[in-house]
Amino acid sequence: MRKLEQFELNRRVLYLPARKDKISVERVGIYARVSTAGRGQLKSLAAQISGLTRHVAKTDNWFLVDVYMDVGSAKTESNREEFNRLLNDCKKHELDRVITKSLSRFGRDNVEVIESLRLLRDLGVNVYFMEEDIDVDKNCDEFEISIRSALNQSENEQRSKNIKIGLKHCAECGSSGLYKKPCFGYKKNVTGDLIPDEKQAEIVKRIFEMYLSGVSIDGIAKTLERENIPSPKGSSLWAKKTISLILTNVKYTGNVQILKSDSGRDSYCMWDAHEAIISKP
Repeated sequence: MRKLEQFELNRRVLYLPARKDKISVERVGIYARVSTAGRGQLKSLAAQISGLTRHVAKTDNWFLVDVYMDVGSAKTESNREEFNRLLNDCKKHELDRVITKSLSRFGRDNVEVIESLRLLRDLGVNVYFMEEDIDVDKNCDEFEISIRSALNQSENEQRSKNIKIGLKHCAECGSSGLYKKPCFGYKKNVTGDLIPDEKQAEIVKRIFEMYLSGVSIDGIAKTLERENIPSPKGSSLWAKKTISLILTNVKYTGNVQILKSDSGRDSYCMWDAHEAIISKP
């Protein structure tokens, strides 16, 4: 056979020989978590996912398979459905690696972090924490992870404690912004104080008048719908829960009670905080 002709390589052309070794691709899952569904927390969630996605895209041999997101899972009794789905996918050997922003986003406490990492390690799944730049594999020092996780947990607990102390101080001295948080029937004036919204205040008065005259909550809802009066959210339908909340809101008497949502914690009430819409009993 005739020998292949050799061509002279142009100086502007780079010769790249074929790789004979097989390229190994890791299937990656992204996990992100925030503790509440507030606007700021949702922005944080989007930032987490964006940063992690960019990191996967620029890493050779990583292929993004799925994104797992948990919202409002700070309380111990709440279920992390997406985290459990992540673990199940790992058990089905659908992922080779999990990446997350930090140890504090991966687990709610040190025990949960270590238990989850042990499970993933036994399944042969590596975990990468981008903020700490820790790549957890079967050879990773578990003691180091435990120390770092415990420190993160301690910092979060101290931060939460400081926030609660600050809220309590503002409540006691009357400077808390919660005292001036508007609800249906009120709006803020130019100085930030609560004043009645004329149209909404009339609806509130009507609801109380109907209830005191013996009309049921369901009857009140049907009356408002029949008269084409929009609900606080602008809907043509009135939920019974919405009317119940209006009837039990002390703010319409001119008083404001705050920090009352958590059981076992003191609440505070400011008397005559703003103009009342209904008379006090």
